[in-house]
Amino acid sequence: MSHVNTVLTAQSHGGPRVLEFLTRPIRRPAKGEVLIKVRAAGINPIDARRMTGEFGQVLPQHFGTEFAGVIEQLGEGVSGWQVGDEVLGSGAGCTHASYILVPATNLVAKPASLGWEVAGSLPGVSQTASTILRELALSAPASLLIHGGAGGVGSIAIQLAKQQGLKVVATASAANQDYLRELGAIAVVYGEGLIERIRAVHPEPFDAAVDMAGTAEAIEASLQLVKVDGHIGTIAGKPVESPRVQPMWVKRNPADLRRVVEGVANGSLSWTVSRTYPFAEARAAYGDILNGHTRGKSVLLFD
Repeated sequence: MSHVNTVLTAQSHGGPRVLEFLTRPIRRPAKGEVLIKVRAAGINPIDARRMTGEFGQVLPQHFGTEFAGVIEQLGEGVSGWQVGDEVLGSGAGCTHASYILVPATNLVAKPASLGWEVAGSLPGVSQTASTILRELALSAPASLLIHGGAGGVGSIAIQLAKQQGLKVVATASAANQDYLRELGAIAVVYGEGLIERIRAVHPEPFDAAVDMAGTAEAIEASLQLVKVDGHIGTIAGKPVESPRVQPMWVKRNPADLRRVVEGVANGSLSWTVSRTYPFAEARAAYGDILNGHTRGKSVLLFD
């Protein structure tokens, strides 16, 4: 069976206008791979930042690291899955496409109760948030400061941290304070006077902090408010001069993904998809990401 694939690409760096759709054939799955017809794929801020050339990627570029879809073909040696199974998982930087090839080991079964937009938005945030908490290695009643708590990773990280019995203080815009409280965090508005506002609700030094906002304000607050021997991490992808602040990189682990997916499906974890876009409107979706994205995730939907 042959397929014609539509792939989102960029031949140059810049704004959303550099994005284009290329049509190309797709090969059969190799040993250990599966061919997926994509139904939904989350958009992460890193996708839009790569588009602009912030990280100097080699051209041409492809985009997307997560997906939900239906298995179309199985490669040699794949067991435990069947054609027609609904799945979600991580891809190798090219999930903003109508068909993708991924290792079968990346897959998690999609619960029937989850809509495609929810399933396609969970792999990246689930595994990133799980990585953060594993590397921080905190145990109750430790305290954690999260900058940018209303975004996708922050939303899941707050809830996983609360499940571990941690005390969580999280920052976000004024519009997202109630949302942070619903997730279980002590909410603080970012902006001028941030350190004083955090100290007002949590006078003691924090055991750890993680920066998801990528601002100088967040880093300075962490350096002043975390214990000298505490862990300060960042997932913002921006260089930081202080040796106390360490970059944190996601470690793909289907078991982590499965745990969060099951939590969202059974209602023990809350999750928000803020916007959905048809694949044909990818330029608008990427533009909105660059203009500021304050809650949950944006998702591309495929026919």
